[in-house]
Amino acid sequence: MNAASVFILFSAIGICVTYGQLGVCIGGLCPSGYVCNTGNYCYLATTCFDIATNCAANAGLCTNSLYLSTMTSKCRRTCNLCGGTSLPSTSTCCSDLLNSSGINECSSLARLCNNTAYYTLMTQQCPRTCGRCVCG
Repeated sequence: MNAASVFILFSAIGICVTYGQLGVCIGGLCPSGYVCNTGNYCYLATTCFDIATNCAANAGLCTNSLYLSTMTSKCRRTCNLCGGTSLPSTSTCCSDLLNSSGINECSSLARLCNNTAYYTLMTQQCPRTCGRCVCG
């Protein structure tokens, strides 16, 4: 590997890390400091996202003490459990859209999140799956 390819490699990694995404999970595993999400991408462990695909549908369980442990580990983003220890809220700021049949197809289309031809469409339709939620 020559100096130019090393620079390009590190530049690309720097761009991905800026958004918290490193690359694809390998066998469900990621390098140290990263975790694998349902879209099979490695994100910084501090990046907040849902692991389960049905978190939005089960947001009401975020404040149910019987499900708090599960929701904390599987639905951190939906339950607003990122970067704080406060009790979760049932509101969500970002969710994937449903198709005309009322079904969320985003998990099965996650491979298109970083495809340049689909990037804008996937950001609009599947922001949670693609890790592009911007909550203010």
